[in-house]
Formats: sequence, structure tokens, C-alpha cells
Amino acid sequence: MNEQPTDEELISAIQGNSTERDSAMRYIFLNLDWKGILHNYLRQKGGEQDVDEIFQKAIIVFDRNIRQGKYQGKSSLKTYFFSIAKHLWWKELKTHGRKEEFQNEHYREEQESVELEVIRKEQRQFISLILSKIGDRCKKILELYQLDYSMEEISVTLAMSNANMAKKEAYRCRKKLKRFIEENPGWKELIN
Repeated sequence: MNEQPTDEELISAIQGNSTERDSAMRYIFLNLDWKGILHNYLRQKGGEQDVDEIFQKAIIVFDRNIRQGKYQGKSSLKTYFFSIAKHLWWKELKTHGRKEEFQNEHYREEQESVELEVIRKEQRQFISLILSKIGDRCKKILELYQLDYSMEEISVTLAMSNANMAKKEAYRCRKKLKRFIEENPGWKELIN
């Protein structure tokens, strides 16, 4: 990917094969211009954690919209991305109310959220370990499925004959995962 890809190059890469898509998404994720737009806007209305959370959610929606052809080209990709993030932020504010500045009486709550984040990180590690127990192919299928890839996109990415094959394999992998968790109740406790 070019050092400064055009909007057309980014769109083409996101809609392309998994290597091109990964390269485009890595560019967006690591490019300070994309995150900087959000940082300047959200830091006035929230904290650094809010910026990271909204940025990650916006990347997922942005990626899905580009792959599904919802982007109409009426604005630059950065503007489109910013509008997605801004919409997610307003939705967050509407759902959870206006964010309050950190104050001393909130210290305990902040500590608990750090602990919860550590627990969530451990749960993600255990889930990744469980997925590796059911096989690399199933792990890849379920990860793509979790990222809202369509069955058609999964079939193309993993060189399957068609979307129906991807659907059948995803079903088998979910059953395999469920069976593994049922047969290993200790694992279930670790991820709940």
C-alpha cells in the first residue's frame, strides 16, 4: 500500500482480498490523521478511553460499510469515517448519559473498571485459546464471522467453493466450539 493511499485505493483494498484489506485497515488504524480527528473532537467531551473505544467501533462499522458498498463517495473517506464515529459517540451519550469528569469520589469506580478490563482481556485470551483447540480453520471462520463478514466473503477469503459451504462450516465450527465448552466445564467458568 502506498504511503498516502487515495480514497479509491483504500476502498479497493478494503473490498479486495484479506491481505489487501488487512493492509488498508492497518494503515487507517495506525495513521495519526484518522485517530487525530476523533481525538480532537472527543477529548473535549470524554476521556482518552472514550476516544479509543469509539475509534475501534467506528473502524468496524466503516470496514463493514465499505465492504457492503454503503459508502456513496459524497465525501472523503476521512469525513465519512468521522461521521460514523460522531454518530457512535452521540449514540453512546444518549444511551449512557453525558460523561462526567473524573473526580475523587469516582476513584473506586475507575479502579473497578480497570479490574474489569483485566478480566475481559483474560477472557479474550481464554477464548482465543479455546478457538485454537477446535482447529485453525474453525478459529479463522469464527473470527471472520465475529467481524461481520458475510458468508460470501468468508468463502472467498478461505477459498471455499461458495457461501453455502462457508455457512455449513461455520455451523459445524459453532457446534464444535459448543461441544468443547460443554465437555470442558472448567473452560466455561473462565470465559463467563
